[in-house]
Amino acid sequence: MKKVIIAVAILALPFVVKSQEKEKPKFGIKFSGFIRNDVIYNSRQVLAARGENDFVLVPDQIILDEDGNDINAVPNFNIISFTTRVRAKITGPNAFGAKTSGLIEGDFLGATGVSKFNLRLRHAIVKLDWEKSHLMMGQYWHPMFVTDCYPKTLSFGAGITFNPFARNPQIRYTYNFTDKFTVSAAVLSQGMYRSKGDHYSQQNSGIPESNIHIQYKSDLLTVGAQFDYQVLKPRLVTDSNYTTNTTVSSMSYLAYAKLSLKPITIKLYGIYGQSNDNMVMMGGYAIKDREYTPAEVSKNIVEYIPYNTLSTWLDFETTGKKVQFGLFLGYSKNMGAADSVLTSSYTGRWGNVNTLMRVAPRVIVTSNKFKVGFEVEYSTADYAEQKLDANGIAVAGSDIGGIDKFGNVTNFNTANNIKFLLSVAYIF
Repeated sequence: MKKVIIAVAILALPFVVKSQEKEKPKFGIKFSGFIRNDVIYNSRQVLAARGENDFVLVPDQIILDEDGNDINAVPNFNIISFTTRVRAKITGPNAFGAKTSGLIEGDFLGATGVSKFNLRLRHAIVKLDWEKSHLMMGQYWHPMFVTDCYPKTLSFGAGITFNPFARNPQIRYTYNFTDKFTVSAAVLSQGMYRSKGDHYSQQNSGIPESNIHIQYKSDLLTVGAQFDYQVLKPRLVTDSNYTTNTTVSSMSYLAYAKLSLKPITIKLYGIYGQSNDNMVMMGGYAIKDREYTPAEVSKNIVEYIPYNTLSTWLDFETTGKKVQFGLFLGYSKNMGAADSVLTSSYTGRWGNVNTLMRVAPRVIVTSNKFKVGFEVEYSTADYAEQKLDANGIAVAGSDIGGIDKFGNVTNFNTANNIKFLLSVAYIF
């Protein structure tokens, strides 16, 4: 009998050891990502983030030659793979009573058009997770890019120019009041995505960008709202070589909702904000047109005022596992400044545009690790009428025209582009 008990114990030992091993947390690095190739055709010249016409922002404006023909009415074709991505998720032992994790992610877009095809850092964060809260530090999506509610467009950029698109170095703290209601607070600086004008205008203000985010999330409905505040210092010294402490403050408000039904997911997002050009959106600032003191005139000191913009989008997506259909609708409006400005001093994106619009239906077919998608993207941009040279620059000494004293575009020509995209991705 004793021998039988010993034999049973020996046979059971591997199962006991295996059970204990399962209980031990596994730490290490898990790699994932995808290899993606895009085939692109645009019906006219476009403004694109890397000049390869894949990461399309808006149609390029209408510029007429001496015979009255549109110079930019020229189609283009390309095949590109620089959106290929690699990701590393890191897990490790607890610290400060919290679960720890990290994320590193990169793609091959490069930091600028000059460095395209080079490896580019997208995310680099560490997280501490407690029972009711978590703390995140590092470079990650700007809070206004809501990871729980963003467009699932096939085109790279997730509804870019209508939906905020930026990754920022930040410190973000989130507290879970319940399993459905959370509040987050973040302070940020500008990293790869920066405001137009002085490259360090946010950094030189000495004031971090701040963001407050409240969210309710259930299986059926996700809703949230945010307030964002940032300060820019356009320059350190005037043209007359005098130091200046002039800054421009901007505020943004947004709300969103996602309804997750069994056959379809519906998302709605709206933002009313200022100076959001650092998130590849319409927005910026200009010099305020007012009476300046003799001392201000002599030292070339000016006051700035931000433009107001409205942007909204709606996205539909079916929930099939093998075939998904989707539709994206986007709209942005330049609402000008609250006071009169010198429109020629505008610094930002698309201050000479009245509205931007996009309609983009898509279909995606999935087979195991392969995804094949097709999307048609129709976009418009209402550019102010003004006399331009062959490079699209306002002719010196000419009347800018088409823009009133508040920065509103009053007379415009509409540029249209149709983008056809075929995308193939292998996910690993």
